[in-house]
Amino acid sequence: MSNEVINQVPTVERAKELEQQVKEGLSQLKAGQDKAIAACYKMRDTKAYSALGFDSYHAWGASALKLKKTRLNELALAGEVQQELLMGFAENITPSTTASPSASESIPPIIDSSVAGSEHKELAQQATDILSAPLAQPSFSSAELSDINTPQLIALAKAPKGERLAVLDMAATEAKVEDKPITTNIIKEAVRALAKPIEPTADEQAAAIKKQHKSAMGKVSKLGEELRELETIGLSSEEIADWKAHLDEIKESILLLEKGLGYE
Repeated sequence: MSNEVINQVPTVERAKELEQQVKEGLSQLKAGQDKAIAACYKMRDTKAYSALGFDSYHAWGASALKLKKTRLNELALAGEVQQELLMGFAENITPSTTASPSASESIPPIIDSSVAGSEHKELAQQATDILSAPLAQPSFSSAELSDINTPQLIALAKAPKGERLAVLDMAATEAKVEDKPITTNIIKEAVRALAKPIEPTADEQAAAIKKQHKSAMGKVSKLGEELRELETIGLSSEEIADWKAHLDEIKESILLLEKGLGYE
């Protein structure tokens, strides 16, 4: 068969069929991802691996899945974050007094239907307890929430429990401003923006100041040695002018230091 025949543009019907196959494949990939991370999360937190004869979660992952510890932890963490997001989203958009069946049905269930009723309620209560102040109106839809992939869930995991829904809401707002979908980088920026700076203790501040002073004294000592050994004969007028400017800056710094040290 010639290349001309092979490379002919297919019919519209064939092109639509290929397009549908791509869409179905991508949908299946996402469904498989959600199922895998949810199962990894439950395997870890319910210690289901012990029922299979493994002493640890990581031993099970290495033997059964051929996954390294880091990757296994990422999958379980992604499942944990997705659980929190889905249940938090349902909690925030559904008023407790007028619960709408359609609202809850639109959220894909992440909890295994085989879990006993009491355990199901316990997991639901845990997810509800870790949520902080509810969002008045999330900036993302249930469809956008279901499209969040594993790298994005792992990025959201950097935010503290109870704040991940707020971080995703912040990321969704920023994405709409930029007129583009929610990306991993946008989520990472939202996590950094929400991070609260940690104030150093008095001992830490004192240690930092002492370290700074020690470093400055070392630099001054080295600068003094180099200046004493510096040859000034044969300097051009431009070089002399530059040196005078530098010396003026040094003199000003010394004066400020003397005042701070109590010199008259």
